[in-house]
Amino acid sequence: MLFTALARIVAALNANRRPGEIAGAAVFGFALAMVPAGNLVWFALFLLLFLVKVNLGIALLSLAVFTPVAFAVDRWLDALGFSILTHDALYEPLTAAFNAPLGPFLGVHNTSVVGGVVVAVVAAAPLYFLARALVVLYRDSLREKIANSRLVKWWEKFPLAGAIRRLSERARSVYEFAQF
Repeated sequence: MLFTALARIVAALNANRRPGEIAGAAVFGFALAMVPAGNLVWFALFLLLFLVKVNLGIALLSLAVFTPVAFAVDRWLDALGFSILTHDALYEPLTAAFNAPLGPFLGVHNTSVVGGVVVAVVAAAPLYFLARALVVLYRDSLREKIANSRLVKWWEKFPLAGAIRRLSERARSVYEFAQF
């Protein structure tokens, strides 16, 4: 299971797909990690993840990587959300949003949700361009260096490595077939 997931991630990074799809997946994972689950905003982001053309494996990996970060900065997100929710100019719009039919399910009264949404929106563009640049850097210069490194050559001597490589190639062909 773990090897299959790793093989799919490596296949996605090595596939001839647009780097923007991988960067968009990283942004979705970041946003899902920053917004606490259990509200309509999180479920809308999760649903949108399946409606746009991004790599789901990278999105889930990004979610797993950024979730501990979100827990580490939760107090800061809570303080940010509190300062936004207690701002005088936002009292009426937030009250109207909360009193809307689905308002209580949006989480606009939750300081952590508001702080997480603000951080996710503000960080979306820089994170997208950073992730895109890292994918291009990996493909242009690091992929061959990693493939030819002593560690990879040593790893390829094990029988398990051949099985993982075949699984990775199969995952890559399935990934490229599934992308239309």
